[in-house]
Amino acid sequence: MAEFFPVSATASKSDILSQLEGSKLIVPSIAIGNVPQLSADLLLHNLGTKLIARLDSTLLYPFASPVDYVLDGSSKQTNEISTGLELYFSDSTKIAVIQQRSPILPGYAKNFLDYLVSFIEASKFTSVIVLDSNEAALREDINIDRPLELYSNNLTENFKSLKVTTSDSSDKLETSFTPFVSALVSELKRATDLTVYALVIYVYEGDNTYDAQVLATETVGVLEVETPKEWKIPVSWSGAYGDRPLPSGLNEGIYG
Repeated sequence: MAEFFPVSATASKSDILSQLEGSKLIVPSIAIGNVPQLSADLLLHNLGTKLIARLDSTLLYPFASPVDYVLDGSSKQTNEISTGLELYFSDSTKIAVIQQRSPILPGYAKNFLDYLVSFIEASKFTSVIVLDSNEAALREDINIDRPLELYSNNLTENFKSLKVTTSDSSDKLETSFTPFVSALVSELKRATDLTVYALVIYVYEGDNTYDAQVLATETVGVLEVETPKEWKIPVSWSGAYGDRPLPSGLNEGIYG
């Protein structure tokens, strides 16, 4: 079984697995603009999730940071640290979110993929949605108004607003999604009976905070969860793309 470490001293691994059974899992990828990770940030801060376990980050670059929070009082600054691979869970929505904050070490992508699949199998989720982002400049047929595509092996009427790729279109899976996401989805289909979704947004690299909100909104739609009226933004986003407003004129843009 894939190794993981419960956060609570009173919770066993069996307790965590029992808690996860029957829930839905969100998995972000490391992709252009960090949009999937940013979307995962929004989801874990807006869906009432709590950190329940740290996953094994041996196959990722070492990472540690202060714990992120939002300023509305629903979460607060602590003296604890965040690590490279963590698992959050919402009791009210029965949604789990993996947050991966560090890239995979070179040469270990297959090992990491196998680890994720093993953990997902052991947790007995009902469905998994993998978030991805890809380069918009490489697309010639993109719908600029809705630059998203959904791959699913369980199509329903809920996704009429999205461009949906059916489960037998393996070529489309490989061309629309990044290689790791394509491989992960294919392996989940092979190894499990889960309902598997992969959601990709096409973006240009830059300030991708709006793209992250679009992807997060579509994600809760796929999972049939109520969309927050307004996305609460974590403190870590402040200044991520500069802490000054956009210039209003040429002189301000040149001379600040």
